[in-house]
This record gives sequence, C-alpha cells and structure tokens, in this order.
Amino acid sequence: MCVVSMVMDHQWDEWNRRYHSPDGWITKPFLPPASVPAVPVAVPTKDEIEEFRRLLDRAREYDRKNNEPDCELEEKKQKLLDLAKQLGVDINFL
Repeated sequence: MCVVSMVMDHQWDEWNRRYHSPDGWITKPFLPPASVPAVPVAVPTKDEIEEFRRLLDRAREYDRKNNEPDCELEEKKQKLLDLAKQLGVDINFL
C-alpha cells in the first residue's frame, strides 16, 4: 500500500470539503461583478500546510522502508496541485 498516495488523497478530500461548497468556492457574502472570478475566502493556513508537509515526509519514509519508494500516482499529485493553485497556496514539496 502506498501511504504517500493515501495521504495525498486525504489532503485533497479535506481541503476540497473544507474550502469548496456544492455551489462553488466559498466566497465573500457579496456578489462580485461577473468579470471578477470567485475566489475562496478561507484557505489552508500556514500551519495546515506545514502539517501536511510533515505527514507527507513521514509517509514517504514509511514507503521507503517498505520498499515502495515513489509509489504515488502523478494524477493524484496533479489533482492536489491544481486544488492548491485554485486556493492560492503553495505546496512545492510534492
């Protein structure tokens, strides 16, 4: 089992649940002009991002010790990078 892949799935699920609503991004209570794209009001904090990095580092170490280095799927990595970009946060440690 690739733990890194599981951690990336979990983080995507968590951020998508927390910062996205069924109607779109959780935005300010006023409606911006149509020419202004909706942007998230709440974004992952610096502490949340750092916690994710630490968890991912530990998952990578576990995978190395269990002979599954670099086992994460590029599609999962890209999905998380795309979400981070939409949220305006940098997760360059993937």
